[in-house]
Amino acid sequence: MYNGADKYSGAVVGEDFKADDAAAPNLEDILDTASAEETIVTSMPYSYVDEDSGDLVEGSSSVVLASRLNPEAGGLMWVEEEDASETYKNVVSMSQMTSMLRDTDRNGAYEHGIRIGIAAFTAKHQRAPIVLDIGTGTGLLAMLAAKHGAAHVYACEMFETMAEIASSVTAENGFASIITVLPKRSTDLRIPEDMPVRADMLVSELFDSLLLGEGILPTLQHAREHLLVRDEPVIIPRIATVHAKLVQSEALFRMNSVAGTHLSENVRLARNNAAWTCTGGRVALPLHTTNAHIAPIDLSHSVDVLTLDFTRHAPVAASITTDALTSVAIVREGSLDAVVMCWTVDFGDGVTYSTAPGVQKWQDHWVPVAFPLAAQRRVAPGDVLSLVTLHDSLRVWFQVHAPLSPPKKLKVDHDVPPCVCGLHLICNAERLSMLNTSARTAAYRDAIAAVTTAASNVLDISDGSMCALLAATTTPSVTSIESKEVSSRIFQQLVDGNHLSDAITILHSGVKGLLHEHLHRAAPVDVLVGEPFYYAMQNLPIWQGLNFWYRRSAVHDLLSPQAAIVPHGGRVMAMGVAFEHLHECFGHVASVSGFDHSAFDALQGGYLRRDFPFPTYMYPYTPATAPFEVLPLRFSERIQSFTKQWTEAITNKDVVMNAVILWVEYDLNGDQKHVVTTGPSQVESKQAVRFLPLTPSSAKSVLACAVHLEASEGTLEYAFGVEDA
Repeated sequence: MYNGADKYSGAVVGEDFKADDAAAPNLEDILDTASAEETIVTSMPYSYVDEDSGDLVEGSSSVVLASRLNPEAGGLMWVEEEDASETYKNVVSMSQMTSMLRDTDRNGAYEHGIRIGIAAFTAKHQRAPIVLDIGTGTGLLAMLAAKHGAAHVYACEMFETMAEIASSVTAENGFASIITVLPKRSTDLRIPEDMPVRADMLVSELFDSLLLGEGILPTLQHAREHLLVRDEPVIIPRIATVHAKLVQSEALFRMNSVAGTHLSENVRLARNNAAWTCTGGRVALPLHTTNAHIAPIDLSHSVDVLTLDFTRHAPVAASITTDALTSVAIVREGSLDAVVMCWTVDFGDGVTYSTAPGVQKWQDHWVPVAFPLAAQRRVAPGDVLSLVTLHDSLRVWFQVHAPLSPPKKLKVDHDVPPCVCGLHLICNAERLSMLNTSARTAAYRDAIAAVTTAASNVLDISDGSMCALLAATTTPSVTSIESKEVSSRIFQQLVDGNHLSDAITILHSGVKGLLHEHLHRAAPVDVLVGEPFYYAMQNLPIWQGLNFWYRRSAVHDLLSPQAAIVPHGGRVMAMGVAFEHLHECFGHVASVSGFDHSAFDALQGGYLRRDFPFPTYMYPYTPATAPFEVLPLRFSERIQSFTKQWTEAITNKDVVMNAVILWVEYDLNGDQKHVVTTGPSQVESKQAVRFLPLTPSSAKSVLACAVHLEASEGTLEYAFGVEDA
């Protein structure tokens, strides 16, 4: 639930670390790799002298850190949250727990499996079972077990705030004497300290879209060895089946491969010849595949490729992979670009739950997963390919091979191939798609060329060095700033591979303290460029735009009086919408399967004050307003505070507006000739979503808007609400 592959919003970093692990990551490493939307939990040592005894008291305490834009020179700064409990409440409200609880198909399937499991055990043993619920969340499965006759339920939950919710929910529903909530991970449970005896039955819902990503296999193995009766414990659910199909989708392929990609006629996105044949990007993308932007075309029928029997006692190790070979017949001509998988879980008596599109009611917590291939392959009806399905304790992945003739043992590579292009080490799927978007690259190339001459001194203050590589085709004096060391090394190799080392200097640094003598040519900067793109903020497009503005302000004294800036300016845009389903994934749930969830609902108000980074192209919606400007980004000037209050007309009052989508639009030269957007139709970028209370509009209704940028603090606040004019 909290660590799966499905999370678009903020994660809690540091919660997972166990004291008996080999080594704890130090805070500096955590901060260097954390994303802006994440919350960091770390232990800070303390010591003091007791005034009464004079003894030295030492220990450590948990500190919660959240990010903020650094107003001095851009980048992130991490500040301690004064109210850690409030932060954890926000994590709960921004998780997709509401989506889970509102999934009546899921709830019904689990209730069926629990009911028949308890009935069968009771009939066989003439007593009610003791049940262990791992990852209890709000305690729903534990309450279902208690409802259907469990003697006692032990429900463990590693996230302390959620464990407190589970304790309240189960008690308020009358199960305080039957359900014991343990605020621990299951691997920390001990008998008899936590449970007096081993459990007869295990219920769990440790699935993500990739099936195995939340650790169902090692968790089950540990439970069998330490927490469950040794003689045929009941496991619910029992069996999972993985299905896969082969599809054509150029959009999916370009989320993994940079083969053939040129930034300009003489600059290729490759550090060497092998880079375009890189197979090191074993990407797994959880997404709603039924949308026009991805537009996958089925080249084969869906076939069963893997069955996992959770009732079997099979040892699992992270370093061991298991493979299964399936012959797949091609039914349509096309380019084989990706494998798409979904899964079905069996709860007994023919009751199943599937993540295949259209089988269950719409939900967003378990979706199909696309695996873009590293090389395209033309196929036609009559072709039969060998699909190898591999898995270890946490992952599933695929290999596609032509059938061997004559048939013989297929050689399967169980190891993850190393990345030879370097980009898979630093770029997520959206960034690779961005670099592969030729229209976007062309806009930057033409905009930079319009203001650059052979005598220009160029400074690129974005991560990713794309603009630096484009500028070097015109001028031999370019400096690029990279915030991450690994990125600086890889782009230095790209520079060398394109024979541009005499034209470009890559610096691993920020912009604070940057002087003329640090540049490729020690002279004022004539052209300042940037995408803007920053690794730590790539899920937050508005932060990226503001960060560019802060960096531009920090290097103001390096600029010549007539320096050109690309992009010249931009604006934060917004649009009121009525999502078809997405808004249902958050907020209050009231009653779930007949159980009151008031204690859970009490923590849900915070989600209306937070932004969620979503790829909104995947989520159907109806516009309720025209697009409108929220905040101007005047990059030609130093950043300044900005405040505004206004109203926008609701142009479609036949729908109930439930959210506002926000994005950034960049005018590269200030003349509207080259405009780049991170808007809702862009596959390569997420947008910010601010949910609204459900307020039906009247003939007089308007969307009230307010924005405040406090430049000296690095904070941006905005508010939206439907009200009568």
